[in-house]
Amino acid sequence: MEMDIGARLKEARESKGLSLDEVQQTTKIQKRYLNAIEQNEFDTLPGKFYTRAFIREYASAVGLNPEEVMEEHKGELPSYEEEEIVKYSRAQRTQQQTTKSSSGKATSLFPRILTAVAVIAVAIAIYVFMVNSNGSADDSAPADDGQNDAIELPPESEDSGEEADDSTSEEAEEEPAEEAPAEPEAEEEPEEPAQPEVAIELTQEGTGDFPEHVYTVTGVTEQTATIELSGAAYLAVQSPKGEDLITEGMYDAEDSPISLDFTGKNQLYVKTGSAPTTSVIINGEPVPYPDPGYSTQKLLLNFEQSN
Repeated sequence: MEMDIGARLKEARESKGLSLDEVQQTTKIQKRYLNAIEQNEFDTLPGKFYTRAFIREYASAVGLNPEEVMEEHKGELPSYEEEEIVKYSRAQRTQQQTTKSSSGKATSLFPRILTAVAVIAVAIAIYVFMVNSNGSADDSAPADDGQNDAIELPPESEDSGEEADDSTSEEAEEEPAEEAPAEPEAEEEPEEPAQPEVAIELTQEGTGDFPEHVYTVTGVTEQTATIELSGAAYLAVQSPKGEDLITEGMYDAEDSPISLDFTGKNQLYVKTGSAPTTSVIINGEPVPYPDPGYSTQKLLLNFEQSN
């Protein structure tokens, strides 16, 4: 009797003398998921796409050919079609709900818009009436010919004013102009030392269905990172000793951005099930994917001190 895929993977693991903990360390797949694969309990895994990716990783770790295993047991594996139908149905429901919500809002706003227009029309009418009333009042007032406004000065007053002006101008000529005090020279502020630029270099490009890419990162001033999501993605982030920096599982755009603090660590390990919707940013610089369109990818970031 031909054994199922879970039993075949378990037999291959035991024949190599490997424990589930050791396979977890090699594949970076949680032990509970590895155990679910051995029991053929695929519903426990986060999705049908990840089921296939995890099985390939498991097969490779225990010395089996992943493609042969997938081909020989394809009848046991969940298909992509079921998952695509579920996703499409959810998207349709969301779109229909959004359309109904938008039309309802537009209907409820229509009375408010009519009320606002009526208030503005009344305000304009009042303003025009007030302007016309003020114009009529100005026309009815008698014109002032200005004949009684002029004030004539006696001749003596004019002469005394000219003498005062002459004496004032003579005094102004006799007094020497005072020199303006010299402005103190502005002190030059010391220039701040230039901050090192962050450089992210791809040193090894991964291959296979779940490629692992290795990077060297220099110029980092703060050991922090950010993960930004534009859609749903399966994420796992670990430190060199296997410590989980976030809870491994599914995340979406509502969880973005995800802040990471790896102070005191010289390595960061990021695994994503949807690279097109996942951006890893180190001190403002995004980590480039060798193939941005490929979904499942792993990033191993090694941090080096700049000279």
